[in-house]
Amino acid sequence: MQRKRNKFLALSFVLLAVACAGLYVISIEDVKPDINQDLFKIDTDKIDLVIMQSLKGKTELKFENSQWKVNDKWVADNSMINVLFATLKQVEPRRPVALSLRDSVKMLLEQKGTRVSLSQAGESKGEFYVGGNFTKTETWFMKVGDSQPYTMMIPGYRVYIGGILELDETGWRNKRIFEFNWRNFRSLSSTYFKDPKQNFTIEMKNGMFAVAEISSSDTTKVNNYLDAISLLFASKFIAQGRPQMDSLIAAGPGVKIEIKDIANRSFTLDLFAPQRKNSEVYARLGDGQIVALEKKDAMEIVRTRSFFILKP
Repeated sequence: MQRKRNKFLALSFVLLAVACAGLYVISIEDVKPDINQDLFKIDTDKIDLVIMQSLKGKTELKFENSQWKVNDKWVADNSMINVLFATLKQVEPRRPVALSLRDSVKMLLEQKGTRVSLSQAGESKGEFYVGGNFTKTETWFMKVGDSQPYTMMIPGYRVYIGGILELDETGWRNKRIFEFNWRNFRSLSSTYFKDPKQNFTIEMKNGMFAVAEISSSDTTKVNNYLDAISLLFASKFIAQGRPQMDSLIAAGPGVKIEIKDIANRSFTLDLFAPQRKNSEVYARLGDGQIVALEKKDAMEIVRTRSFFILKP
């Protein structure tokens, strides 16, 4: 009887030891490694230059004359700049990349990742590589000159952090179509190439905006139209060289909208015929850049002369 009791106690001890070991392993997995959470933190309040270099090319965000510019050519999207800096302020290391993967991740970051450099008044404030796994579920950061990459996170969020740092230059451009000072507005003309009788020009007449070709314009419709023009944004920028775009451009636009300011500067938008089963309409800016517009937004700005006639 005693021997049976001793065997039972011994077996119970073994099972308890195994259970404790299992609990220990689980608890170890849940404990964060002791990492400097500020390892990649950068004070972005006075950063005036961000350079992102990857296989896609080089994108330079520069703050000058009270605005951010993209590659010294375009006004940047301020909302995207805000997201970038908010990301850099909140991101922190979750854990070092495992030793078994460290060399391969390091090579991947250096060869195919994005090299990010941040400066303030010409002084470097941080430089690191950014990349991620194939499924975009993990983001890795690694300081330039270091050999230890880290898996990154934003506490409380499950997002692919590297996404914003992997955008090409078009991802940073301000998507507002007619970006100019409306206080300097002079005129707007709309040209219908296949139906010239519907062409019109909006100008100031007797202190109000009106269609020049109509004796009595519907003021409400004119103002609503100008509001739609001023609030028109592209849904995205389209890279050229695609066969679909080439054939569309070769066919020519159906409508051309041109705005002139008091300095006689011209801002143009060519709209192409909408595609079947496509929720977007393609258009071309004055610099040749192709953009996509939401179809409902395009419909608001494609108005004919007869639309503005004041009904009795």
